[in-house]
Amino acid sequence: MSIKVSAMTRRPLQKIQASLVARRFYLQQHTKSQIADELGISRFKVARLLDTALAEGIVTIAINEQGDLQTELAESLRQKFNLKAALVLDGPELAAGALIEPLGVLAAEFLEETLADGQLLGIAWGRTLAATARALTSLPKVDVVQAAGSPAGLDFAQNPVELVHRFARASGGTAFPLFGPMWVEDPNLVERLRNEPSVATAMSKYDAIDVFIVGIGSWQPAESCLASGFPEEWRVEALRQGVCADLCATLIDAAGSEVPNRLDEVGLSLTSRQLRAIPEVIGVGGGLEKTEAIRAALRGGWLKTLITDAGVARRLLA
Repeated sequence: MSIKVSAMTRRPLQKIQASLVARRFYLQQHTKSQIADELGISRFKVARLLDTALAEGIVTIAINEQGDLQTELAESLRQKFNLKAALVLDGPELAAGALIEPLGVLAAEFLEETLADGQLLGIAWGRTLAATARALTSLPKVDVVQAAGSPAGLDFAQNPVELVHRFARASGGTAFPLFGPMWVEDPNLVERLRNEPSVATAMSKYDAIDVFIVGIGSWQPAESCLASGFPEEWRVEALRQGVCADLCATLIDAAGSEVPNRLDEVGLSLTSRQLRAIPEVIGVGGGLEKTEAIRAALRGGWLKTLITDAGVARRLLA
């Protein structure tokens, strides 16, 4: 915000007083009471002179947009979807692939700014969170827990075991990795895995997560690591039930309602009930292909904070 104070010649006494009052109030940060005492006038006259200074152009106020962030779109999103916060990258409509790095950088900066010492951070996986990990410089001292086992077919750079250690190195906190797959198809085997000490230790932390950061996967159209890694029978079943998006292991339809899926029985992951209970859920996702998936997550009230791009934001508000 910049403030410019100028003088005018009509009604000279009022203009001089208004200019003096404006300088003391806006530039020198004096209170109205202090100004009244200094100039020997009432607080009410100080208030009237400030109004005059604005009305007559003695003071002009300009709000400077925050570089690559879109302030008005972010606030409109926050209000429309009852979010705690929204961050919107300025720019044209883009595909998801073009936004991985810039959204990752923005998510990293947001975490660095908002996390607090002693919190427990939960993380999922994916390309945008991998970009977030690369962009981190330092975090407050938080412990970091992996919110699910590794989905099939992930590149090493997106692997949640690798990511949980990267986040923990940036914070100096303790990492709680989950060494295992995100699911197995044998219900008897999954129980044995859940009781394996390192897996049990990680999963025991889920009810205590303070902040969870998660990518938003799209199923229609397909722009999701989970959708591409699902067994074909599971994927067909999920699409038949109207799955539109995923948030970690939670699948949701276009209305934002949870869709039961095979991971409920044979998954090693944060449950939808646990996801609902987390105080701060940060969803990161952008690109035109993900618009309806992001809309579904917002409709269902799954997110407290959204980090996205202007192209998606404009469509969500249309």
